[in-house]
Amino acid sequence: MPPSHHKELANFLKENTEGNPSVTAYRDNNGNRPIPIGQFGGDFFSTIGAFDMGLSLPEGNFEFAVSGTNEWLPNSLASSIYWLTERTCDEWPLVCEDVVKVNAKSTYRHMAYVPSPFTFKLSTGQMVKWLLGMPITDTEISFSEQAVLDKARKTYSGWLFCESA
Repeated sequence: MPPSHHKELANFLKENTEGNPSVTAYRDNNGNRPIPIGQFGGDFFSTIGAFDMGLSLPEGNFEFAVSGTNEWLPNSLASSIYWLTERTCDEWPLVCEDVVKVNAKSTYRHMAYVPSPFTFKLSTGQMVKWLLGMPITDTEISFSEQAVLDKARKTYSGWLFCESA
């Protein structure tokens, strides 16, 4: 059973997106280490509880998100988390290498993440931001944080760019 603050996060996402939400546990290649990923509306996916995983990221509590219709997108979120469990990242954009390539035949190979300006405060007092994921090619791997954020603004819902709830 998920912790109540994870349910609180999922309910917030349900209220701020359209369509019927569903949550699926994505697993590593050995069928272990489940990563709960919610689909909210037709094209918005978010991890649920990644901020409690202790990943070595720049300061903050982060969920991972991706928006789009490619069916490999939620798998790329889970693959990004597995990729990050073995690494320390300390700058934006956060680039997870080859996490698309392992999930699909695509021109994209990697995911670049930048933090959303939006912050959601949980009843636990934790402040959560979303890392907005953008699939990128080998030639885009050196994109700046601003370039990835500009690309994300064209893809994600406007509420993710507001300052806070």
